[in-house]
Amino acid sequence: MKIALIIEHFDPSRGGAENYTFWLAEHLARRGHDVHAVCHDSARMRHKYQAAHHGASHDVQRSANAGKSPEVAAPDGVHVHRLPAIKLSTGIGFRQFGIAAKNWCRAFKPDIAHSMTLAWPGDLYHPHAGVYARIQQQSVSSRESPQSANFKRLMLQFSGKQRTLLTLERRCAQAAADQQPWKILCISPAMEADFRSIYSTAENKMTLLENPIMIPPPQAQQIHKDRQWFRELYALAPDDRVAVFVGHDFRRKGLSWAIRAVAQSRTSWKLVVAGLGKVKNYIALAQELGISDRIKFIGPTRATGAVYSAGDALLLPTFYDSFGLVALEALAYGLPVISTRFLGCWTYIENHKLGTIVDSPRDCAAMAAALDAVKLSFADRTDLARRATVAGQTLLPAAHLDQLEALYAQCRSAKVKSRS
Repeated sequence: MKIALIIEHFDPSRGGAENYTFWLAEHLARRGHDVHAVCHDSARMRHKYQAAHHGASHDVQRSANAGKSPEVAAPDGVHVHRLPAIKLSTGIGFRQFGIAAKNWCRAFKPDIAHSMTLAWPGDLYHPHAGVYARIQQQSVSSRESPQSANFKRLMLQFSGKQRTLLTLERRCAQAAADQQPWKILCISPAMEADFRSIYSTAENKMTLLENPIMIPPPQAQQIHKDRQWFRELYALAPDDRVAVFVGHDFRRKGLSWAIRAVAQSRTSWKLVVAGLGKVKNYIALAQELGISDRIKFIGPTRATGAVYSAGDALLLPTFYDSFGLVALEALAYGLPVISTRFLGCWTYIENHKLGTIVDSPRDCAAMAAALDAVKLSFADRTDLARRATVAGQTLLPAAHLDQLEALYAQCRSAKVKSRS
C-alpha cells in the first residue's frame, strides 16, 4: 500500500507526534508498504540544543554536534518529501504547507494520506497534539495569576496561527461521514470526549487508537548500570528518593506544581527535570521553598532510559496531555506514575493501579502523599513493570500496527466507494 504520512517536521527529537511518525514510518516500511513522509522539513532543532547551557545535560555537547548534520536520516525504505512554505508559526505559513501537502497527494496519489497535522487532515487525521480548543483553554487555566491568565487569553485571540487552528479543527471535526477526513484517530478516550463535547463530532467519525509502547523492554542489568551511572554523574546518593519530570513544555506539564509537591513531601524527595525550557522562574521557586538543592535541571537529553532508570517515580502534574507517552515509557522501567486527570491515559494508570491520579495539578498535598507512599524496592519496581506490560497488551507495537492497517483498508474501501 502506498502511504503518505503528513507532518510538519519529520524529526523524532521534536516531540511525541514527530517521534511516533518516525517510528510508524520505519515499521510500516518493514511491513512492505511504500511509505512517504510529506513534511515541511526534517532538520533537527539544532538551535534549541545549542541553547542549553554547558553542563546542563550529560549529552548536550553530543546533541549540539549532531546538529551540524541538520537533516535527519530517514529510516530504510522511507521516502522524504520536503515541501516549501514560509514559517509554520504563522497562520499563512501553516495554510500554505497544508495546500502544498494536499497538492502533493493529488499529484502522487497515495492509497492513504495519514496526517498528523490540521494543515491538511488527509484521509485519516491523527491529532497527537490534542484538541486545540481544549489546549487553548488549558493554556489559560495553567497560568498562576488572574492577570497572566487574562493576558494569555487576549494573546490567543490576536494570534493568527491559533485562530487558524480553531477554524481548521472545527471544519475537520464537523465534517460529514463521507467527507475528508474519513476518520479522526483519537489517541485517548479523553480526546474522543473533547471532540464530542466541543464540536458534537459524530461517533462514526472517530476511532480510538491509543499510542503504542515504542521502546523495547529494558533489561534489569541495564537499569542497574544506568541507575548507578546517572546518580553518580548528578551527585544523587544511592538511597535518595528521586522523582523524574520529563517534558519540554514546563508550564503546561505543571513543573511549578511538581516542585511544590516535592517541597511538601515528608520523605525529602528530590526532582530531576529532563527537558528544554526556561528554568529561571523554576529555580527561583525552588529557592523560595528552600529546596533548591533537591531540584536538578539536566536540560534536554536523548538518554531518557537512564533518567527513568535513576528515578523512583514519574511526577507529571500536567494541565493537558492528549495521551502521555512518557507515562508508558516510565512504566516500562517500573516507575509509578503520579499525574492528573488531564493526562490522556489516566484511566489506564488508575484502572490497573499503576500510580496515582489526582483531580487537579494544583493538589500538591495529594501528590506529595503519593510520593511518600511509593515502594522503593527493586522487586516492587519489577512487579509494576510486569503488570503494566500485561495491562498494555493492546498497546504493543504489533497490535497497534495491525489495527492501523485494518483502518487503512477500511479507509481505502470508503474512498473507492465514494468515487463509484
